[in-house]
Amino acid sequence: MTKLSIVAATTVALAASSVSSFSVTNNNPTRITTSRASSSVLNLIRGEAVDAETFDENEGGVGLALRSAIKISGKCQKDQCDAQELMRYEKMQEVEMSVAQSIMEKSGCSVLCSGMGKELYQDPASTIRYEDKLVKFAPIEAAKAALENVAAAPSDAKYVALNFAGGDDLIIGEILEACGMLVDGLNLEGKPKVSFNSISFNQFADETCSVTVVASGGNTGGLEGVDESIAKGELYAYDGKWFTVAEGDITTAEK
Repeated sequence: MTKLSIVAATTVALAASSVSSFSVTNNNPTRITTSRASSSVLNLIRGEAVDAETFDENEGGVGLALRSAIKISGKCQKDQCDAQELMRYEKMQEVEMSVAQSIMEKSGCSVLCSGMGKELYQDPASTIRYEDKLVKFAPIEAAKAALENVAAAPSDAKYVALNFAGGDDLIIGEILEACGMLVDGLNLEGKPKVSFNSISFNQFADETCSVTVVASGGNTGGLEGVDESIAKGELYAYDGKWFTVAEGDITTAEK
């Protein structure tokens, strides 16, 4: 008899012995108790095959999903912001602030402002104040925080990037509304081209969102990878750290 057959036969035998151990208590047929035999069956039956390797959630498609960052990007024109492109990256890359500053100085970029926001859902029954009953959305709160401390935009800035970063629960409608608030509140001179990037990354906390507004001259100077992204103005401040994504990390489901 093979090992698998022995296990199957033992399981059937234990299951059979446990059937007779069920008993009705207090004359209530909906309440039953089991003997040790049935507990033995539960201990014997496993979710893994014999000699199976331990599942590593960092491998394969599961690992890719855990590391992936989803980016929605688009343009802001006049009074309207539109989502135009969706990309998935294998990872986000953390950047040392000194490195980011050096690249920005060489490429003519500057951070105009940044802010952090958090969702707030007030229980309507817990207060009588109308203003306390309003729901606060993380991207909107991030935009408000950023507008409280805005540096003057360079007069020669050709591009302005609105870079949002948060957890998997970011909603594009809220991002677009926050973009409109920023465009109205920044009072940009010279009519630079305004774009936005919205990154959802599962290692960032849900119900949070940051925004980092970067002005640039559009000069990448032949840079590649992370350096090129920063030179284009794509830089995300989140929880005291700096991040970006690189073109070489773009992936698809078929890759």
